[in-house]
Amino acid sequence: MPSSPDTVVTALDPRSKNAAVRQRILKAFEDQARVVGPRGVIISELVSDLGISTKTLYRHFDNKEHIVYELMTMWSEHWLSLQQRGFSDGLTPKQRIETIAVNWVEHMSRFSEQFWLQLERDFPEAFEIHQLQYQAFLERSRQNLAALIREDLNPDLALSTLMSMINQATDGQLCDRLNLTRKNALLQLIDLWTQGAFRRELLL
Repeated sequence: MPSSPDTVVTALDPRSKNAAVRQRILKAFEDQARVVGPRGVIISELVSDLGISTKTLYRHFDNKEHIVYELMTMWSEHWLSLQQRGFSDGLTPKQRIETIAVNWVEHMSRFSEQFWLQLERDFPEAFEIHQLQYQAFLERSRQNLAALIREDLNPDLALSTLMSMINQATDGQLCDRLNLTRKNALLQLIDLWTQGAFRRELLL
């Protein structure tokens, strides 16, 4: 099928090309940083893996701090998109929670303790935006869930309990002791939570 005029323009648009290069840099940086931490990423090795010059990298990002900041922003956009997609795809409330929670646990488990330590210690601006975005994510979750919670329950307490249960599912030692994968543990905990927190009509 021949390309439409709009497709040709997009393919030749320098802005699209620049955006693609930025995404490649951010993804490669994330892949290296998840083990050694953002401070441990060596720029010369990063550009070598990407097949670009250091000059090209610094044309898109001022410094490593800028890369980490933009990485946190990219994460925020991902979680917002995932939350919105749950509604547009017509998922049930429980399915929306499961989708977000499974993705969240899988995402968090990819990064070493060193990553989080360095993020907070060495990249305070990026860490601050991460914290602010996380709070915004929780607030959107609270608004989405408030109307679904039983009238006799405090919705903020219910959401706080859900987040604690999700964090518990990331406990590898607990999952090993119970002979459960993290995903299975997570889905069981969400089922327990929805059975207790949701309005009765949502469980029918």
